[in-house]
Amino acid sequence: MTDRLVLRCWQPADLAPYAAMNADEETMRYMDGTIGRESSDRLVTHLVGHWHLYGFGMWALELRESGEFIGRAGLYGPTGWPGVEAAWSIRRDLWGQGLAAEAGQAAVYFARQHLHVDHLVSIIEPDHQASRRVAEKLRFHFTGLADVGPWEEQAIYRLDLPGQV
Repeated sequence: MTDRLVLRCWQPADLAPYAAMNADEETMRYMDGTIGRESSDRLVTHLVGHWHLYGFGMWALELRESGEFIGRAGLYGPTGWPGVEAAWSIRRDLWGQGLAAEAGQAAVYFARQHLHVDHLVSIIEPDHQASRRVAEKLRFHFTGLADVGPWEEQAIYRLDLPGQV
C-alpha cells in the first residue's frame, strides 16, 4: 500500500477495466498497439502466473480513496529478460498525477526487501517521454538501446541496488 494506492492480487472484476485500458489507443501507443478482451485476459493470467513461478510480479492497482481499478505496476523478469524489470501502466484519465512513480517506488521497495538482485531495469519505448521521466524520477539511469523480447531498440534504464544479493 502507498499513500494513494492499494497494490494487490488480480481479481475477476479487474478484467473488464484492464481490457478497456488495453483497448485504448493512446494508452497502448508505446506498447505495440491495442489488444482485445481475450488477449487482455490471457495477459492477466500470465501476470498472475508470474507471481507463482518467480515470487514477484505485477500488482493490480486501485485507488485507496475509491477502490477503483486504475492499472498495473510491479516487477517482471521472465527467462531471457535483461534483468528484473520495474514497470507501470496507469489508466489514461489519471496520467500526470504521479501515480506511476508512486507505484514504481513501491516496486523498487519490494525488490529491495524481497529479491536478491543487484539492480533493476526498466524497458521503455524510446519515444515514451512520460515513462522515461518516471524512471528518472525513481533514479533509474539510461544505459542505452537494446532489443528485448519481440521489441527492437528499447530504452534500457537501470537502478543499482547497493548492498543487495
